[in-house]
Amino acid sequence: MTATRIVRGATIAVGAAVWVVLAALLWRTTVPSNLHLPQLDASAIFGARLIHRAEHFEWFLDWDWVAATLVGLGAYAAMVPRGRALAPRLGLGGVNTGIVVGVLTFTMVWAATLPFAIAATWWERRYGISRQSYGAALAAAWGRLLAATVVVVILLAIVLALARRFGRRWWLVAWPAIAGVFLALQLVAPFLATLGTHPVRSQQLRGEIRLLERREHAGNPPVRIDEVGGRTRAANAFSIGIGPTERVVLWSTLFDGTFTADEVRFVIGHELGHLVRSHILRGVAWFALLVLPVLVLTAYAVDLRRPGAVGLALLVIALCRLALLPLQNDVTRRYEREADWIGLNGTGDPAAARGLFAGFVLTSLQDPSPPGWVHVLLDDHPTPLQRVEMARAWALRH
Repeated sequence: MTATRIVRGATIAVGAAVWVVLAALLWRTTVPSNLHLPQLDASAIFGARLIHRAEHFEWFLDWDWVAATLVGLGAYAAMVPRGRALAPRLGLGGVNTGIVVGVLTFTMVWAATLPFAIAATWWERRYGISRQSYGAALAAAWGRLLAATVVVVILLAIVLALARRFGRRWWLVAWPAIAGVFLALQLVAPFLATLGTHPVRSQQLRGEIRLLERREHAGNPPVRIDEVGGRTRAANAFSIGIGPTERVVLWSTLFDGTFTADEVRFVIGHELGHLVRSHILRGVAWFALLVLPVLVLTAYAVDLRRPGAVGLALLVIALCRLALLPLQNDVTRRYEREADWIGLNGTGDPAAARGLFAGFVLTSLQDPSPPGWVHVLLDDHPTPLQRVEMARAWALRH
């Protein structure tokens, strides 16, 4: 017994050490480690009136998120005894019963939190950010539920089948399988995300994109434009995909006259930076690292050989996700910071970066310097003020 415990302890220690080493490697970025951001005055950059409006706008959304999170956790907890009571009456077999309990639990949580999503739409419409009708917002929420349900069914089928075969050690086999599903989603998602988009039509902008791609050694990924003006006034862009499925998508609101051509060029340089540094693939690696302790904890906290226990497992996972949210956001902020740095190197235009971030505050009412707890729990980007400060730091170095 003592020898078994020693071997088990050594295995856990080695596994933890490997986890830390991999996390440290993924943590690295090309942003200089000795870079110090200057302390700038937010009011001088964004204007006191705009800051006050942005703070008021985001205050409601922040607390709406808090309320939705608490209600969602409450819905998970309420479904735990209901799932246990329902499972024996279904008579569908272990795996199928567990899937039904899981989907029902997931749907009830979605329904419980839907009013908060609608409240967020109401608030964004009130400030002119969202142009969506409530019907369109409901349809979009329903579409997200259907897509998420498909993923939940696949993951539950994998986990429940493995739990019946391997008992509480199901996580050993489920971990690579779930990471593989997530990787597959990153490969497929670009085709779905670019449906209805169109290529860049401006010959001048296409030439500038090719120049940035050469400067940043980004290859030749497709750059698409999504016509979102009927849904929102906010401006955004994103990169997506891995390898042959890499794409950059620009929202059409970047071209409505609010932003200059140089500012749009910086956006493109930023998004190409994500692709150059393989941030999407590295995000998959982070997912694999972070999901591992969640699976282990779930496996030993809940006996998933009993299909009625699926509701409790989902509650444990939801709590773990909430606990990991600060680390997840910190990782994402590091990669966004690196993409800004690469964009600055590619464009050599810190003034455009500053104008872009000021424009984001104007069009999306992002709080330039949100409260600490909001930044930790909700911000997956550096604050607008921090991004302007980085542009200033880059200018001082060059």
